[in-house]
Amino acid sequence: MFTYFIAGVPKCQDFGHAKLVAEKLRQNLPVFSYKIIVKTEEEYPDWMKKFCRKQKWRIDKNPLVWKRILNTNGSCQLIGGISEFFEHLIEYYNVDTRLEKRIKKKIALDNVERLPFMLIEQIPVFRAPATRVCITGAVYPSTCYLVSELLQLKRLQAKGGGGVTVCLHHKDSNKYGDLTRIKHEICDAEFNIRGCSAITVVNSEEEGLMNCDLFIVLGSIRREENEEKHIWMDRNYTAMKRLASILNRHCPEHCKVLLMGMDLLCFNLSVLAEKAEKVYLYNIIGVTGHHGMVRLPTISRVTGILIPNFHCPPVWGFDGSAKYVDFKHVIYHCGGSATDNRVCEDAATAVEDYSADRNNHKYLQSVLQQSESLVGDDGEHVAVSTNIESYTNEVCHLCSLPEMRVAVRMISEWFKNDGRITVSAAVFSDGTFGLPFGMFLSQPVHMENGEWKPNFDFPPPDETVIVDILSKVSEIAFEYNLGNRFNMNPKEMASEISE
Repeated sequence: MFTYFIAGVPKCQDFGHAKLVAEKLRQNLPVFSYKIIVKTEEEYPDWMKKFCRKQKWRIDKNPLVWKRILNTNGSCQLIGGISEFFEHLIEYYNVDTRLEKRIKKKIALDNVERLPFMLIEQIPVFRAPATRVCITGAVYPSTCYLVSELLQLKRLQAKGGGGVTVCLHHKDSNKYGDLTRIKHEICDAEFNIRGCSAITVVNSEEEGLMNCDLFIVLGSIRREENEEKHIWMDRNYTAMKRLASILNRHCPEHCKVLLMGMDLLCFNLSVLAEKAEKVYLYNIIGVTGHHGMVRLPTISRVTGILIPNFHCPPVWGFDGSAKYVDFKHVIYHCGGSATDNRVCEDAATAVEDYSADRNNHKYLQSVLQQSESLVGDDGEHVAVSTNIESYTNEVCHLCSLPEMRVAVRMISEWFKNDGRITVSAAVFSDGTFGLPFGMFLSQPVHMENGEWKPNFDFPPPDETVIVDILSKVSEIAFEYNLGNRFNMNPKEMASEISE
């Protein structure tokens, strides 16, 4: 990584032109670095001769441009004057450096007015580097909503005023125009105080992973018409294997990886974790809570309980092959108004810690059993579960907005790291709830030392659900040879213990 140096006289139009292009590049490329050296018209000739003699250069140009490895006192590499500088930028960054003479003249006049200020040695103000988020597959519906929420998320802001920087990427180069439109839409938003510097468009996952704190993978490999399921799964397997290879080479050790918007989410997570052995296991997670969130209107319609009084239903299973919304263990707030209860903030996305106030919370199953309005003429309870299941099994097109909303809540809690809430998410299964070990499955999870772990205090679903999940997962794990990264041969275990 290099720092570019531009030395010259502010009165010179070429100096102002070079400085303007460098400023624009730094705004759009977070890794671009440059410094300006300003001299008066009288000082510049002598200064340049001495400097060039020291560097053993034979050149006499204004401006003078060279580069040096970032944050070092190593040797300088001469680039030349403005023509050579712009040729260099076109070759490495593919930028348009053209500028009208009228504008160049105005820039030069402005620089002359600012000359006294420019000559004063400026003490750099330290700013913490921004929290860096990369979103690949960023033309997914509601990406603008996701990006705008992330930029405003206080818990994601870097300490010391660094803020948040979001990189947008898509593997299809034809989508570059769509990414640019999303960038411009966010740049012009009122909440975005950093303007265009907060959003960048990158050409590869490798570039996006540079100093990345949160890597979000959006979008799904859609199953083609009449395509056999095993062929479809093979395509997903190949895509995740490719991504794992990139993560192994370029993912920072601290980076968190979030997958969402995928038809085969848990399968993709399991493949990714299996192949990306250099990524910490609990830094990989998938969004599933929205499957429960979108069921709330149905549950409210059947029970007559208002949606604000519900917490998000638990979602279990191998999302993509076996997925279950456990309505029986939906937590219901029954002690006064939900708006008066401070721990019910955005209850539709998560279950807050209600251990200190259990008298005002119940599981939906117990509420239904005690409800006289649901008792038939013969004194038997009406089979409300059948009604709810019939509604939730309807085929419907889910809007991506609930998924984005749940993802933002998860990210907020992930970076906050205080362990007060439980969400449904696809995480590495350690055998809690009797779920298969070594695969990624959706289940209630909470924060534990900065990691999403299964919340074993939450009641498990019916045994038939677990049995069905086990049968589906075992077939897939065997067929694709998954879970080997986490299972140790008994002989190897014995040898490690003896050592």
